[in-house]
Amino acid sequence: MGRSEPAAIRVHEDPGLFREAVNFTAAETGFSPRLIEKDYFCTALLSYLMAADATLVFKGGTCLAKVHAEFYRLSEDLDFVIPMPPDASRSRRGARMSGMKKAVHALERHIPVFRIIQALTGSNSSKQYVASAQYVSSISRQEETIKIEVALREPLLTPATDGPARTLLLDPVSGLPILKPVVVRCISRIEAYAEKFRAALSRREAAIRDFYDLDYAVRKLGIRPHEARLVALVKQKLAVPGNEPGDAAGPRLAALRRQLEAHLKPVLRDGDFAEFDLDRSFQTVAEMAAMVI
Repeated sequence: MGRSEPAAIRVHEDPGLFREAVNFTAAETGFSPRLIEKDYFCTALLSYLMAADATLVFKGGTCLAKVHAEFYRLSEDLDFVIPMPPDASRSRRGARMSGMKKAVHALERHIPVFRIIQALTGSNSSKQYVASAQYVSSISRQEETIKIEVALREPLLTPATDGPARTLLLDPVSGLPILKPVVVRCISRIEAYAEKFRAALSRREAAIRDFYDLDYAVRKLGIRPHEARLVALVKQKLAVPGNEPGDAAGPRLAALRRQLEAHLKPVLRDGDFAEFDLDRSFQTVAEMAAMVI
């Protein structure tokens, strides 16, 4: 293991307490039991993987929710980066994944609730690796999946930081978080939002979650889209080889509007969904596009 072993996360091993905690948290927070349970298992998986490979840096929407912002949207994937030069050889990238491959292979032995349903597989000349872990929900008894993605296509532009990854699950007796925060190496806050702007502009298929995260950050977290440092980071991110050209045109907005009910509403509380204005968010992204494209 690349780091010290994390404290065991075993609340789920007491099914009665676990179900009570999930249902209590749902009543207190307004999030669905399914997402609360998944957030807990994301923490268990995150803690294990970060201890297994010291080169991993946590990033993405789950990092934003668990580390850089109070819970406003619960995510279902774990995204990481292993910083690499864009011109690194395929063999070098593959070698850097050795620790992660061993960790994923051994996951079922260390945390038996998980089952690997997609082995860690590389694509795009080993610049991207994806695996999927599955568990059976204690609430619905249905199978649930957490996707694990690791990118090795670019360096970080700002220093990574150690941040507290929180878990939403509450103790039904005390009302306090049932788990202590897990300290993880993660992407800096400003670089995380630079990546969100890049994703909003350049994903081949636009994702409504990117636009929600940016709108929330501007409204409630003090992110300033016109800040020179943020604009410069977005421009550098878009210049990394392999990105799609930036796009803030009308057809992209229409595609996003079709995702509101099916893709965004299920992961938000009713009040948060009602506050979201897609046109406002799209305008924010369009203004960024004008500065960087």
